[in-house]
Amino acid sequence: MASTNEIVIIDISALLSSHTKPPSPEAVEVAKKIYAAFSTLGFCQFTGHDIPVELQADLVKCSQQFFALPEAEKSALHVKNGGIAWRVYAPLGGESTHGRTDWKEGIYFGPEHPADHPHAGMLLHGANQFPDASIPAMRGVVQDYVNFIIELGKIICDGLSSSLGLEKDFIRENYLQPEPVALFRCWSYPGISQEEEIYGIGEHSGTILRSGPSGDFAIFTELLDFGFLTILKQMAPGLQFLTPQKEWIDVPVVENALICNVGDMLDRMTVGRFISARHRVLPPAPGTSRLSFPFFFDYSWTAKIRPFPLSHLPALPAAEDEENKVRWGTTTFTNVEGEWWQYLAKKVKKVFPDLVLPDFDSNIAPSSRFTIAVPVVAK
Repeated sequence: MASTNEIVIIDISALLSSHTKPPSPEAVEVAKKIYAAFSTLGFCQFTGHDIPVELQADLVKCSQQFFALPEAEKSALHVKNGGIAWRVYAPLGGESTHGRTDWKEGIYFGPEHPADHPHAGMLLHGANQFPDASIPAMRGVVQDYVNFIIELGKIICDGLSSSLGLEKDFIRENYLQPEPVALFRCWSYPGISQEEEIYGIGEHSGTILRSGPSGDFAIFTELLDFGFLTILKQMAPGLQFLTPQKEWIDVPVVENALICNVGDMLDRMTVGRFISARHRVLPPAPGTSRLSFPFFFDYSWTAKIRPFPLSHLPALPAAEDEENKVRWGTTTFTNVEGEWWQYLAKKVKKVFPDLVLPDFDSNIAPSSRFTIAVPVVAK
């Protein structure tokens, strides 16, 4: 594994403009840069994408307006009311890490699935909720952004396939048909005064804690992303990644750039060639807040989960194989098999306690992050 702490900024415009198979020479060069970034740090920043700047600005504006709504109006769109689709408002306390409440509130979105969609009524599929009366523009803005990112994710996958010496459309055809699972979040992190901070760093927690009337809150926590790829828009500093040398490095805010990082399952399916890196968010300064827009771009609902065929590539050094085993030991995966919906369903099982799942014991443990139990039938 190469040793570098440089956060690479990659112009991916050549991927967007390359419609040939095999890819153009310019697209091949971009793919090589992605491979270098994902195999060393596990993340990079992408510029040259086609997400309209005006759409991004509208997304920020609508999100700010949403979080400024009265609590009663936000709570009317609570995730508990969205049923199995698991959509919209999660108040402070909606997620936790290492038993500590995450100090953020969030909005959960996804693609709009009409009643006649093939997966309508299934977990994580359904209609979004929007504050149409208060923020009429939000529905169209969010739906447009989701659609743009899904298409961008597919193009990034073309680059990943090429970087691994596979056919350009390998990931598209084998793991994204008929459509990827897409989970879009907007998180708002309130600022915390220095006088209120308590530093409590337990084993592998890396967490700053704030005492409150209902217990400690996690201001930042080390995280590993669970799935395939995360495509993130950040608005302010605060995001940090842990390097292979165990150093935390800041991810700078680059105008019109999107951060992309490897998830645990992509790490496993590339047999450790791409690294799922730990990351965390520092608390905003007092009197400020921080918006973050992570988009979890995952395999299709029925994708058969199996390692990519990479026997054509040189074997990894023995030392890297050992590093991979240590890294995988910190995830909830025990093997790579089955279909992707089985992993997702088991992961969010505690969110839907009355959901009956087929037996699939061998792959993953339920997540303890989500603290809000959602009825399968919305109320």
